Amino acid sequence: MHIKHLKAYQSFPSVARLDEQVRGFLRQYKWELSEGNLEILTYIWRHSVKYPGVSFAKVSTIVASTGRSRSTVIRTINRFEKMNLLKRIETTRPNGKRGVNLLIFQNGTDFSTHRDDTLPDTLGDTVGEEPGPNAPNGSEPNLREETEKKQGEKPFLKSEKIEGKAGGEFRMDYSFLPSYIPETFIQAAKPFYSPVEVDGVWVCIHRAYKKAGMHQTIEAYIEQITRTFKQAVFAYKQGKVKSTFRGYLYTCVLEACRQEKRKETIRGGDSVYYDWLEEA
Repeated sequence: MHIKHLKAYQSFPSVARLDEQVRGFLRQYKWELSEGNLEILTYIWRHSVKYPGVSFAKVSTIVASTGRSRSTVIRTINRFEKMNLLKRIETTRPNGKRGVNLLIFQNGTDFSTHRDDTLPDTLGDTVGEEPGPNAPNGSEPNLREETEKKQGEKPFLKSEKIEGKAGGEFRMDYSFLPSYIPETFIQAAKPFYSPVEVDGVWVCIHRAYKKAGMHQTIEAYIEQITRTFKQAVFAYKQGKVKSTFRGYLYTCVLEACRQEKRKETIRGGDSVYYDWLEEA
């Protein structure tokens, strides 16, 4: 495809409008994205300005520029397609052979409208929920597909393997949660979230902890993390949070961890050589 034909695929009237769309997406989903996801998105975004919304960067070019593996780049693009941010369009060369895929930023999804992330007042002790699908690496749930459950709703799981008989059912309580989630946090979160949702909130917290680059394991900060979670719930219930709750929680935990890291650095005597600007 000749470059002049790309204008037919232009999805935004201006770069400013494209920037507004991507920033709206990031306001809602940034806390869910890994550093690799963000690097790949930034590269595609920066190379979609000649015809706003259209990128013709090859996967191999993105791999070389970001340093991420080919499988990570492809998996990330697939994820953005499912989130209605990007659309992939196949092209053909003049000789009839397959050309490079175009990556088009979609203009139909309004990311300026916040998702419904309302905390219920309480959840019943017996509320269960179907487990969410795993991320590609199998270690974390796909938070985008999680939904809040109405109070009193009691979904169940059906599995021949678990119950040993067809049509068997069980109700999943908080004892099914993975052992890496501290019991202190589970007790703080269970009045507001079902077991699967507690796991999703903990993933959000753990990503903030990793982003801060703390000196100790996350268990060393569980008291402060739990306190930060409670303060975030209070602020949300008071109507002081304008973004989604988990996005707000991510920001709060990240800042709390960074403050604690500064204290540890000062106590350790390394503050003279610590780059305070780099952590931002």
